[in-house]
Amino acid sequence: MPMAKSGDAPAYFKEGLLAADDEWSQHRKIIDTMVKAQAVVPANDNVRDQDANHTEKRDAIRRGGFRNTMSAKLPYFHVWFNPHGGMGHVIENADRFQPWFGREVVAGILDLPPTVYRKPRKLKESHNQRCDRADEWKKQFGWDKFDWTKALTEQ
Repeated sequence: MPMAKSGDAPAYFKEGLLAADDEWSQHRKIIDTMVKAQAVVPANDNVRDQDANHTEKRDAIRRGGFRNTMSAKLPYFHVWFNPHGGMGHVIENADRFQPWFGREVVAGILDLPPTVYRKPRKLKESHNQRCDRADEWKKQFGWDKFDWTKALTEQ
């Protein structure tokens, strides 16, 4: 997705999640997994210091992030906007929640037709063609400076 359009992604997903499931549900429509993940340890935090303020902030770090805010026992949809978290939704009515929901929202951001996300065509290409396409991508984005596997072969 182009960087110019990626800034709009949270708004598109929020709108899509609000309309995706039943109006009345037991869980919150949108679970923000980014808020708690951004809690930080106070400067000069001493673990032995039991000040209430420090304890509260340390607890926010322990319970924060994706893993502690989304339910592991129920089906859910989650989209990551950065490594610290994103936005989630607990799926209560699986019949109403379409399996192509995420692709549909991204197609809406990019102004793509429904044929792109509903029934995508499978690429019929050989192993050599896939390798050539991967090599072309590596050259286009300068993958060599990030390729850690080259350090293994140099030794």
